[in-house]
Amino acid sequence: MKKTAFISDIIFTFFAAALVSLCVFRYLGIRLWLSLLLCAVCGVLAAFLVGSILHLRQKTTFLKKSDEAQKQKLLLHLALMSDREKTQFLRTAIAEPPLQKSSALRLFDDERFYFLNFKLSPVTADEIPAYARWKTDKQKILLCAEIDESAQNLCARLNVEVRTGEQVYALVKAKNALPQQYLGDEVPELKRKNKLRLGFSKANAKRFLTSAALVVAASFLTPFTFYYLLFGGILLLTAILVRLFGYN
Repeated sequence: MKKTAFISDIIFTFFAAALVSLCVFRYLGIRLWLSLLLCAVCGVLAAFLVGSILHLRQKTTFLKKSDEAQKQKLLLHLALMSDREKTQFLRTAIAEPPLQKSSALRLFDDERFYFLNFKLSPVTADEIPAYARWKTDKQKILLCAEIDESAQNLCARLNVEVRTGEQVYALVKAKNALPQQYLGDEVPELKRKNKLRLGFSKANAKRFLTSAALVVAASFLTPFTFYYLLFGGILLLTAILVRLFGYN
């Protein structure tokens, strides 16, 4: 929620609650000055209540979006890892004590046998028979980023439990085992270059020119004319340089 919308909701709630309570207090025959005082208190209480609810909702929405973004980064990270790396990572990240390694993309404990299948596309039904044929008395669990409907139905028929990206993310996060650096992320130096390229693209020359014109125009309305003309000149020079030598 934008800050202006949040403030306008608070103001609206205050005046709406105050007006309604003023009508009620006057209907009950309470004196005007006391009615005004009480309706102001009611308005403040109502505004505080609504503000708290909106703030909590905004915080919850932000956390959900943050978790979703981090989940996608983790799943991409797993998809880009080698089989050995993802097996070792999940071996210690999803259970306590660490799982035992059977082979690449195979983990187990006393009761469960895990198959790992993290890639950029959903798991298909053609891949499921290989898991069903695996000889073990343990509960078979498939860990994956995403699985299509036909594969999901086949797993249910073959008694293979499926845990998708959201559940895997929750397990890894609960163990506080999320990576410090994700594969697929831009390196800091590249991020800085992209920001520089964006800031000094030729398309921004108009913005620099407009800013220069506004600063120069403001110089006629202030006693500090020299400083306004100086900064206006700098912005104008920047606009020309960006237009000539800026990034496309």
